[in-house]
Amino acid sequence: MLPLTLAAVLLLGGCASLAKMLFGIEEIKVVDEARISSFLDDCGSGVSCSQIVATASQVDSLIRLDADSSQMQHRAQPVQVLYFDGDSLVFWHINCYTQSGLLSFDWNNYGSFGHFPPSPTIVEDGRHSMALNRYVHFLPQLKPSTRYTVIILWSNMLRKVSRKAVGSVAENIEGRNDCTLFLVNTDPWWVKYLNKE
Repeated sequence: MLPLTLAAVLLLGGCASLAKMLFGIEEIKVVDEARISSFLDDCGSGVSCSQIVATASQVDSLIRLDADSSQMQHRAQPVQVLYFDGDSLVFWHINCYTQSGLLSFDWNNYGSFGHFPPSPTIVEDGRHSMALNRYVHFLPQLKPSTRYTVIILWSNMLRKVSRKAVGSVAENIEGRNDCTLFLVNTDPWWVKYLNKE
């Protein structure tokens, strides 16, 4: 979890502007609907998808799918990529485990996006609690219609990292007609969480 941990150290150590630049961290104090709606255009991927803005309570429910604190920590990450085959989770990747340089993030850890569906990453197995039907229960806007459902949870707080995730997925699912992609913005939860008094 080096990227966010290092960013936190830099932020706490008075290097806030450096950390923000290096990791593409943006402060979000309000839910900016214009920035959310322009996100897909910014990605430039041309990928077909449905966009959803999750409420703070919906995101909180997803984070708390079970009581396992390590899984909750993973599910609370700002950017996540999940592939489901039917109801079963077959791939889960989070921003903390991307390979990163000073100014870039690579979601293709160990070539995981080199085939479809991507190969498992080092994220701990959460399949017992992360069935698609549980996501649909808390996010009824999800309307899976194909064998594979891909969900990208993203935030304007890590917009640059989010764009890279969309690009990796777009390339991975290009030309497939058995995939439905959903982009789920989580800014309402982050605004509430980061601006607690």
